[in-house]
This record gives sequence, C-alpha cells and structure tokens, in this order.
Amino acid sequence: MTNLLSVCNIDYLIIDENFKILEMSLGLNHFADIPNEVKLGQDVRIVFPELEGLEDIFDAILQGEQDNFELKGIRRSQDTASPLYIDIRIINNIQEDHFRNRIIIVIQDVTERMVLEQSLFQGANEANLLLRNLKASKQYIDQIVTSMADALLVTTLSGEIKKMNYAAQILLQYNELELIGKPIAKVIREVNKYPLTIDDTDISHSQDINPLVKEVETVCFTKSGKTIPVAFSSSIVKTEIEHFQGYVYILRDMTERKQAELAKQEFLAMISHEVRTPIASVIGMANLLQYTELTAEQQDFVETIYTSGNSLLKIINDFLDFSKIQSGNLELEAEPFALRNCIHEALYMLAPTAREKGLKLTFFDTPELPTTIVGDITRLRQVLINLLCNAIKFTETGTIEISVITRKNSDINHSFAANTDEIQFSVKDTGIGIPRDRLERLFKAFSQVDSSITRQYGGTGLGLAICKQLCELMGGRIWVESELNAGSTFYFTITASVIPEESAAASVVLSQQETLRPIESPQVEQLAFKSQELFSVPASSSPSPDFHKLRILLTEDNLVNQKIALKQLQSLGYSADIANNGKEALQLLKKIPYDLILMDCQMPILDGLETTKQIHRWQESSFASGRRPVVIAVTANAMKQDKQMCLDAGMDDYLSKPVMKENLAATLEYWGNVIFEAKETVATKQISTTDVGSVDLPIDWERLHQLSENNPEFELELLQMFVEDIQPRLELIKIAIAAHDFEQIALQVHQIKGSSANIGVTTMHLAAEKLEQLAYNQERQSATNLILELEEFVKCIQEFLIKS
Repeated sequence: MTNLLSVCNIDYLIIDENFKILEMSLGLNHFADIPNEVKLGQDVRIVFPELEGLEDIFDAILQGEQDNFELKGIRRSQDTASPLYIDIRIINNIQEDHFRNRIIIVIQDVTERMVLEQSLFQGANEANLLLRNLKASKQYIDQIVTSMADALLVTTLSGEIKKMNYAAQILLQYNELELIGKPIAKVIREVNKYPLTIDDTDISHSQDINPLVKEVETVCFTKSGKTIPVAFSSSIVKTEIEHFQGYVYILRDMTERKQAELAKQEFLAMISHEVRTPIASVIGMANLLQYTELTAEQQDFVETIYTSGNSLLKIINDFLDFSKIQSGNLELEAEPFALRNCIHEALYMLAPTAREKGLKLTFFDTPELPTTIVGDITRLRQVLINLLCNAIKFTETGTIEISVITRKNSDINHSFAANTDEIQFSVKDTGIGIPRDRLERLFKAFSQVDSSITRQYGGTGLGLAICKQLCELMGGRIWVESELNAGSTFYFTITASVIPEESAAASVVLSQQETLRPIESPQVEQLAFKSQELFSVPASSSPSPDFHKLRILLTEDNLVNQKIALKQLQSLGYSADIANNGKEALQLLKKIPYDLILMDCQMPILDGLETTKQIHRWQESSFASGRRPVVIAVTANAMKQDKQMCLDAGMDDYLSKPVMKENLAATLEYWGNVIFEAKETVATKQISTTDVGSVDLPIDWERLHQLSENNPEFELELLQMFVEDIQPRLELIKIAIAAHDFEQIALQVHQIKGSSANIGVTTMHLAAEKLEQLAYNQERQSATNLILELEEFVKCIQEFLIKS
C-alpha cells in the first residue's frame, strides 16, 4: 500500500499502537506543525498536534471497530498570502504476517480546494448581504413611494404607464391594473406639451441623466370624468439593472391651493370694495368741495383731506398690487401704445407736485425713440410714476430728468425674441442720495433706506419692490446709482416689440380712459417737452348741449356715493334718476327711456352683474326707449379680474371708484357720441314711401332686383323671410354675449353675414363682419354697438314691410 501511495505522490506516515512513527514519506516534513522536525520513533502527536485526544479513535480503528477517520481543512500556514491547508485520513494498515497492527496516516495538500471553497463561501455571504440590502432598499423606496402625498406615475418611452403609487390611484380614481399599459395622455391630456427626450449617452458615464421639466400647472382627468387642477413635474429615468428607459411624473393636487387662491382673491376683492368705498366717498366729497366757495383756511382743510385720501388709496393699491404679484395672479396686457404719450402722461400727472416744490421736470426726447410699442401701458406708467414720485419726494431743489435709450435684443445677446427691443429708462434727480451700504435694501418689500427717512417722508416700502417685480414681468430689470447728498439715478428696462412707423398709426387705438386729457395749469411751461402739442388745450372742453339730453340712471345703494355722483353729474351739466338696487333699475327701465346706466356692482337684492345680464336677456321691446341702454360699471373693486367680470356680464365700460370728475366727463362724452350717432342714424333712415325702388333702405336694390328678376312681391317675401330669420339670431347673440359664448356669437353672426350678403343688405353685411371678427378675437367692448346697428337695420326693414 505504501508503494501505491508513493507512486501516487501521496504523503503518509505509519505509526504503531503507541503512536510512534515507524515509516514516513519524503515530503511529509512540509506538512508538519514544525517543518523538518519529523523523525522516526517520534510521537506523531508532537508533529501533528491535531491528533491529540483521538486515542479512542485510534483504538477503535486498531480493533476493527472503525474503518477510518478524517480531519479536513487543517490550516498549517498563517500567511494569508500563501496559505496551506491539509486533510488527514487515519486508516488501519494490516500487515501480511498479521503479527502487528499498524495505523497509516495519509496527509493530503488541499490548499487549492480550501481557498476556492472559502472564496465561494465569502461570495455567497456577500451576495446574501447584497440581496438583503437590495430587499431593504426596495422596501424603503416602496415605502417612500407608497407614503408620498403626491401622485407618482412611471411610463415607458412610448408613454405607457408602467407603475403608479397609491396616491395616484386615489387622485385619479383608478386602481393600478386599470391603468397599467394605458397611455399617460389618458389622465394628462396636455402631457405632450412638455416633451422630454432621451439621448444615447452612456448611463455609466453620464453626470446628469435625469433632466427635469420644471413644475407646470395643468389638469388631469379622473375615472369619473372630473378634472382636477394639478402641478406636475417630469423626469427621464434610466436603470442599468433592467435596462429600463422611461419617464417619471409627479402630480400634486392643486385643488386646495386653487381654492385658497380663489378665497384670497375674493377676500382682496371684498377688502378692495369695503375699504375703497368709504375712501372714495371722502375723496369724492373733498373733490366736490374744492369747486365751491371756500375761505383760504377751508380750502386748505379740503386739500388736506383730498391729499390724505389719495395717499391712503395709493397705499391700498400698493398692497393689492403686491399681493397679486406675489400670488402670480397679475397678468400683463400686450396692446400697442404710443411710448411718448405714456411718458408724457406720467410727467403731466406729477407736474403740479413738482411745481409746488419749484422743481423742473425734463424729458430728453430723441428721434431714435420708438413711436409705438406692444406692452402694458398701465404697468409701465405705474413704474414711471412711482420713480418720479420718489424723485420729487426726496428732492428739494434742482431738476428731475427722464431719458430713454433703445437697444436691439440681438445686439445684447438677450434671450428674448429677435424682433423685440430692450428699452432702458432712467430717472435722475438732484435729491438727498442714498448711502452705498444701503442700496441693496431699496428693492426689498416693506424696507426703507432709513427709519428716520421713513418718519420724515413716509411710505410703506412696497413701491420699489412692486417696480422691481413689474420690470421683471415685462422682461427687464431695475437698478440704481446714487451718491449721498448729490442725487440718484434709477434705471429700469423692459422688453417690447416695436411697431414700425408706417403701421403705427393703424395699430395704436387708445381707449378714452387712456387718452391724455388736458389740464389747465401753468406748470406745463416748466416741462421741457419737444412734443408740446400733446398738451394743447382746446377752446372748449365742456360737452355740447346735446350731451345734457342724455337720460341717465344711477344705480347705487350707498347714500354718500349717490350724493357724490349726482353732484359730479350736476357740475358737468347732467342729471340722473336713482335706483337703490338692480331690481329697482329693471322696474324703471320698463317705464322711462334711459340712454345710459351708471351701475354699481355690489348691491343688495340684485347686484349690478346680474342686473346687466338680465338687461341683455330682455327683448328690445321690453325697454321704454325701445333699445338697450349703455351700461357703465362704477365700482370700488379695483382688481383686473373685476373689470373683466363686468365686461363679461355685458357692461360696456368700467369706471373705478373714486371716480374723478375728468374721467366721468370723458366717459359720458364718449358714450354720448355713440348714443346720439345711433339716434341720428335711425332718424335719417325713416321710410316715407312703399315704392321699393325709391325707398332709402340699407339695401343694394340693384342686387335685389337682379335676384328677384324685378318681381316686387318676391322681393317683399325675401325681405320678410330675412327679417324672420335674423331676429331670433340677434336674440341668441345677445344671450351669448351675456354668457361670454364667443363660439355661439361667431356661428350666428356668420349666418347673418351670409344672408345679408345674399340679398344685398350691404351695411348689415359689413356690421356682421366686424362683429364676427370681434367674436373670433374674443372681444366684447364694441359688440353692443354693432348689435344696436344690426337691430336698427332690421327695424328699418320691418317698418318698410309694415308700410308695404
């Protein structure tokens, strides 16, 4: 057997029953506990201490009670770089003479096997640990996703929903199985407006693999068909493990926020009305007193009341503006206007104050200044007035100068469109100046440069903060340069489209509220304008005697406001009847032929908005005048949406309290012209004969004769059918105007336009065409006048048919 072991290169040793080494292989010393110390006759337990304590096993093997015994994986070397492991096998070696029993111990090098097993074992442990960590991470992420208050949806690149959390199921009213595999557009229909693209960047080397689409507001659609306002953000997601590419969407329910915003808007509107109403009364009464005979002391008292009331009104307006900007509810208009007019108006408004302090206001006009730009004239004028007010306030002597320069955005590497200009304004004064270390406080809300300055000059600290935000909304910025005791220069920019000179005249249409009104005051001489013709005073600014024939109904519930309005009207040469609420107004309209109504919005029993809607629902024959009167809103609600609500209800114009006498005069003059022109049109179209060929109707008789082949009876029949078709359409249009249904307006007007063109009613065709364009543009301002024209045309044809 030993020969066989030697042939097989297996190391061994043979011991007797006393554990003495009798024989051993040549390589055995390599495996001993003490290398090269194994000797014949030595106790095997000394060189292989692992055998200590195995005496009973040796006896059992010698006695034949046990065949063998193994010790596996014994580590011989502690060197981790070159470890050594052995297996020891003990077996009975029976000699051929049977005289002595001996034990053979086989030693085998198993280092390679042990190292491999340990590596496998360690790898298995690490894999188990990684698996546990992955499971823990997945549970952690699942818990986060599940507990998220916001809805989360994961989609494939093609937009099919792959996963959604519990919040998404609650928000959308779908369970996960109902939406898995469905397109995301099923619940967010506008999702394609905000596309994300995935490039071919290697995910393992990409530094930024999750570009985000910033939070945008839209609506989602639930299983029940309900629309819910949401703010959603989206991101590209890529994973190496599953090689997944897709999108993740996070939706936040905005219902409560929208309700809170609406409540805030309603609260601001209520505050605006409730606070501005008594202030308007104070300012109105003070304004009326200024036109009465007063002593010098009384005049001083009245001017103090008037000035203080206007100051308080400005503070309230600042708070309303600041609140609207902060909540993101301030919307800018984009209408063409004359830039010079805007600057001149701001200067003209403040000229009296500057004259009182002996200051000179100067505007450096240049030929390069754009004539007409597109923007919000009201907000630009607001910024200019605020800066000019500050300059006048903090300047005791000297001058205040305005200058304007224009730069093409392409010249300044601006992010705005290439066809827009950057317009830079500067307001320079020779006032007290501002310390350099306090400049950064200027544009912060509720902050002033110095508390002592605040006590001397007053102010809420909102003016410049509002200017800053308005400039940013208009695509610009604002900054200041100042030197203490030498003056300050405030700069601000806006971005606006410039209308070429040749088309400017056709593009700018100023409303009567925006038209510059002359003020008879000698301080105009102190303004260094190059366009003094803007301030020329006409020979007579009072309305013509015909205007005084206007029958006016004042619908107002507040007694003080009634007195102020009646006194203002009286001073302008008008008179008016009073209705205390909308119900009384409707009753009076059936009895008295009123031309115009001054309508308050918030009244008991029936408010102004609902009253106006009912007026538009009435047939023309329901009014004592036979026609619908012009309705002008007169309200203390100062917010932009309030004005829009009035126009949407069918009101023709809007005046904000406190109503200045000049504004009231201009508004009555404008609508007086409209009303009397309409009356004159009717008067000149009276029919005196039944001769079809000679009747002066707004009809192309030659066209009608050709159509009827000169058959008068057929012509009358056509006209009768035309009237019967048009009348109900006009009523539908009136209802649609009150309901703000532009699609219905366009539909009905298109039919009227076609019918009138067919039978040659050219003037009706043109009026209908104008009204159709207004409907397409969703404008209502002039719609009432066009409806009146159409009704007059129909009335003329009707009278002709009756007489025929």
